[in-house]
Amino acid sequence: MQKKLKVVGIRSATLINKLTTMVSPSLPIGLAYILGSIKKFDIDIKAIDAVGESPFMANARKFSEKNLSLGLSNDEIIKRLGNFRPDIFLLTSMFSPDWLILRDLIKKIKNNFPKSIIIAGGEHFSAMPEFCLENSQIDCIVYGEGEETIKEIISKILDGEYSKTPIEGAYIKKNNKILKGPPRNRVRCLKGMAWPAWEFFNVNLMLDNGIGNTSNQIAGVRPMPLNATRGCPYRCTFCSNPNMWGKLWRARPVEDVTAEMKYLNNKYGANHFDFTDLTLAVKKSWLTDFCNQMIKEKIPITWGLPSGTRSEVLDYEMLLLLRKAGLNDIDYAPESGSKKILKVMKKQISVPKLLNSLRSAVKAKMRIKVNIIIGYPEETRFNFFETWLFCVKCALIGVEDLLVMGLSIYPGSEVHNQIRKERNIIYQDSYFETLTDQGSLNYATSYSNHYTRLELNIFKYLIFSTFYLVSIISHPKRIIILIKDLIFRTGSTRLSMGLINLMRRSGVKV
Repeated sequence: MQKKLKVVGIRSATLINKLTTMVSPSLPIGLAYILGSIKKFDIDIKAIDAVGESPFMANARKFSEKNLSLGLSNDEIIKRLGNFRPDIFLLTSMFSPDWLILRDLIKKIKNNFPKSIIIAGGEHFSAMPEFCLENSQIDCIVYGEGEETIKEIISKILDGEYSKTPIEGAYIKKNNKILKGPPRNRVRCLKGMAWPAWEFFNVNLMLDNGIGNTSNQIAGVRPMPLNATRGCPYRCTFCSNPNMWGKLWRARPVEDVTAEMKYLNNKYGANHFDFTDLTLAVKKSWLTDFCNQMIKEKIPITWGLPSGTRSEVLDYEMLLLLRKAGLNDIDYAPESGSKKILKVMKKQISVPKLLNSLRSAVKAKMRIKVNIIIGYPEETRFNFFETWLFCVKCALIGVEDLLVMGLSIYPGSEVHNQIRKERNIIYQDSYFETLTDQGSLNYATSYSNHYTRLELNIFKYLIFSTFYLVSIISHPKRIIILIKDLIFRTGSTRLSMGLINLMRRSGVKV
């Protein structure tokens, strides 16, 4: 009798900047989708989520002078396997800085399980498959949406046909040669897709501690990630997502989404959902249908849009409906207040219309955060002050939170390709470490041709401090919220998260 194939899915620890205000670990929904897609096979499945098993900043380890490693160490991951001897390792990575951790994990896997097949996927591997194959002992890389590809790979392994012919959506390394399969067609219909297989993960450890994208450890909040759509029709130059998800926007049936929410609410007590979609608010008709279904179902939950939402369909009427349907948290993604830089980014948004949408969101009693990126090659000091003034307007309107980032040139993005060519950037360890600078107020690499790195850091502090100062002066009750955040370590804004991190670095127990 042939033994069952053993498969383990792994999310490694993640690399974070010591001074970042962006630490919001969440459950690995991409890996959970992949494991959900292969449950139908007669195989043994195990999952190890290094971040989810150790998501607390107090346990983060020093990786380098400016970066920390959050999650189980690679040795701990190997130890967690115990007597489970995997035939296949499924590794996932959304963020390219994690490559520095994954590379070591891959080496340890091959040392301990030399006959195993290592398959990697996710946004990082989709952006630079050949580099990762050439610089590690990975056997196969799945690029783009992975469910159908991984199912075909598993089938071929079970049939003894793996690596004999190219596979759509995959790079296979055999005898030091790379066999590239053609791109796999996008899944056009999301109806009937397998849900994420959360049963393989320690979900309750995260939920019991209120850890998630937007919850920031708020008492009583049990947040889980959710995905309702795939693809993004927009062309933002800083975004690497098109390599992974494509530009074709597709949505699940609203009944399927609400059914999953009810299931997770009943099974895990999840009472808040963070939609991880690239942009949920594309078609007003789908959004309206979803809201009406939520109101009809009366599910006792709230939900948020933490991924940088566009404003085109978010008028006051729509926002009132969203609020009635349980939405309480929106991240808007203007990225800049400069018309010139917005054009360079290919954002295709109107600042006056965006400000009107923000006013409507505040009026609808939404909790609002805006995301800002500075440091584009074309950005001048004047362009920066246009963005600074925009952020002041946001604070006066009533926007509660702000994330200001230096430009980070992620592999696969249009701006990455531009800057790498212009500045002859080499994929050394130092490059991957700079990618964590994005959310730090101290470390930042300036790609502007018009101002220095020092100026960029000063500009980040200026936007950050001015925004919260104006916000507190114009809305005095927020000082009470800030004090409560610091006392209870809830971190409901980037300001309180930054101050909590500062306290931690100063030796204050948090």
